[in-house]
Amino acid sequence: MKIVTLSKEEFDDYSSKHIFNTYFQSSNYADFAKINDQYNAHYLGFVDESGNIIGASLMLYKPLFWGYKYAYAPRGLLINYDDPEMISSVTKSIKKLLKKQKFIFIKINPLIVVSERDKTGKIIKFNNNVNQILETFKENDYEHLGFNIYNESTLPRWNVIAKLNKDGRIMYNYFSPDVKEKISYANNIGLIVEEDPEASVERFFSIVKKTTTKFSKKRLTNLRNAFFESGKIKIFYVKLDTKKYVENANKLYSAEEEKNLELGNIIQSGDSVNYDIQKAVKDKITSDRLLHTYKKDIVTSIKLMKTYPNGIYCGVAVTIEDARGVNIETSFVDNTFIRYSPNTLLVYEIMKYYSKLGFNYINIGAVTGNFDPQSKYYSLLESKLGFNSSILEYIGEFNCIINPTLYKIYKRKYHVVTNEKK
Repeated sequence: MKIVTLSKEEFDDYSSKHIFNTYFQSSNYADFAKINDQYNAHYLGFVDESGNIIGASLMLYKPLFWGYKYAYAPRGLLINYDDPEMISSVTKSIKKLLKKQKFIFIKINPLIVVSERDKTGKIIKFNNNVNQILETFKENDYEHLGFNIYNESTLPRWNVIAKLNKDGRIMYNYFSPDVKEKISYANNIGLIVEEDPEASVERFFSIVKKTTTKFSKKRLTNLRNAFFESGKIKIFYVKLDTKKYVENANKLYSAEEEKNLELGNIIQSGDSVNYDIQKAVKDKITSDRLLHTYKKDIVTSIKLMKTYPNGIYCGVAVTIEDARGVNIETSFVDNTFIRYSPNTLLVYEIMKYYSKLGFNYINIGAVTGNFDPQSKYYSLLESKLGFNSSILEYIGEFNCIINPTLYKIYKRKYHVVTNEKK
């Protein structure tokens, strides 16, 4: 096996067809990393004796100290990790090449799935090859930085993934009752989702600046510039149509008031032969709560329409596309409107948008591996899992050691801590 340099076009073509395709392994991401984090980039191809490309990787790199460097293959390498011989052969060739160029180590965080889990942390599927892969890495001088629970690594180890279906109704049917209720309510009061065809950063921050939430304008600008021309980055907004809000709030109140009166009459009749009185009592309690909510909505909607006659934007999400899926890169919701569930509607409409384009999955975002219902992170986890999604646990981050002596100095200098416990 030998290593060759690929052009951007050759690399992107190979990466887009690979099972581990992700936007992190693309020339767009290389352009972003260069301007945002001052990385340089090489596109490496791994070629067998017959001249066939059997693997590849975007290799980012930057200096550390004394003229020495480190390399980083984000979500790479693009190889078959179930083949120990391939891991060994590719690693040996890369180390030989980079040692001559004064590299200390290579960082990788591959898309090797360890397990798929539900919201309780119960394992749905487990990768039986994980132990073999870990052993092969160890034999080839890779140091595993640990099975971290939170977001201590360069890229998240825990992500919520949902499958897409071209029929939005089928997707909706499998959502949790809570998510369905939120989507219905958001639609009923007049929330709508729209795409910004220009993916304007200025427009994004015209909404975000109203809060103390910290977003990096530099980072988003660089992402937009790196991915926009290829059409892989999009920005979606959720807007409250205040005129519809007034109209719908009154309709909802009137309909619920009529239903409430009917339930009251059933309860007062005491006719347990023709009616389920216990169910009517429960429904009446729910209806009373909804009436209270809708009455508040009427008052709020009138105030908002007077202040924002043309509507008001209350949430935004940025997506970046892989070859077969899409990732919600970042999102924001104005807490003033959080009770209308704009974030839930935003995710659903993004899912419908990309499912119609033939994408297979959506990465709703990172979570932690803490599944304790008392955890401060649990509500975020639960809300993301309501979209008939599951948690993918990745294998984590590795440093492939090229120069052991200087790597020890690097670890002391940068306080690198590993945790091999699982």
